[in-house]
Amino acid sequence: MRQYVRSLRNMNIKKGNPMTAKRFLLSISTMLLLASQIVSATEHYFVAPGTNFHQVYSEKTERHYELLVTLPSSYSSSPDRHYPVIYLTDAQWHMALVTEILGKLNYDNHLHEMIIVGVSYPGKDANYDQLRLKDMTPLAIPDIPGTGSADVFLDIFENQFMPLIEKKYRVNSEVRVLGGVSLGGMFSLYAAFKKPDLFKRYIAITPGVIANDGYLFDYEESYSKKHKSLPIRLFTTYGEDEYPLFKDPILKFQNILHSRNYEGLSLRNHSVEEGRHGSVSIEGWMHGLLWVFKDRRTGKPDPLKSMFDAMNSE
Repeated sequence: MRQYVRSLRNMNIKKGNPMTAKRFLLSISTMLLLASQIVSATEHYFVAPGTNFHQVYSEKTERHYELLVTLPSSYSSSPDRHYPVIYLTDAQWHMALVTEILGKLNYDNHLHEMIIVGVSYPGKDANYDQLRLKDMTPLAIPDIPGTGSADVFLDIFENQFMPLIEKKYRVNSEVRVLGGVSLGGMFSLYAAFKKPDLFKRYIAITPGVIANDGYLFDYEESYSKKHKSLPIRLFTTYGEDEYPLFKDPILKFQNILHSRNYEGLSLRNHSVEEGRHGSVSIEGWMHGLLWVFKDRRTGKPDPLKSMFDAMNSE
């Protein structure tokens, strides 16, 4: 992270400096994306007991990936049952949180049980910031070698991650979600326009739409000129207390999506009161999961209802 802070300082942002506003915004966005979570990689500190691990090597990126898989509590006792799958990026930061939130939503009879697949990188010394920048940016970032591989990363999802999961586990391949935060949220939006049918349900929490010089705005506009429909369920959110240079482009992107009136698009644009870049994830994942699965709710009442009904019948 320090190297990016130093690079910004070296730009000497003063009156009369020839550096363009675009380059400044790009630098700010890169720093924010890198700083979304700063932690030291330790060995699987972020997973629930019983999590399964699978390492996948990609010849296209010449990198190893680690898939973390959390199975529903009913998985062993229901051998004929197939489960929806939630794929999420940056598992090292979000796997535990999503597992906890989904467990609560299941307990409350909002959502059915699901399989969670988190994508991360193996090794206690993995440089998460560097690796995710390489994999989840659609365009190369100046002065950061290896970036701009989002199309390759999406191909790895489709042709390596998903076939492995669908071979080893009883999944409902018709019900998939892709979710991510910050740079991962930008990747979710990129995937939604690049291959909308691959997941059909997308969660983009405080997505870094400012990154890559606002590439996603051009990509969405190009899509809109060729397509009238976008048959997916999509949830986007940002924190109302996020830094304006990062927040305002998200709000602008939300407004553009709303104005397109794409056929088949079930869109919810959300904001988190007092949310900042890190904390917005808590509410974002809850509302995101509820929205993308709104058409697949359990239909059951609050579990407390049966408890109070029993008490009242005594």
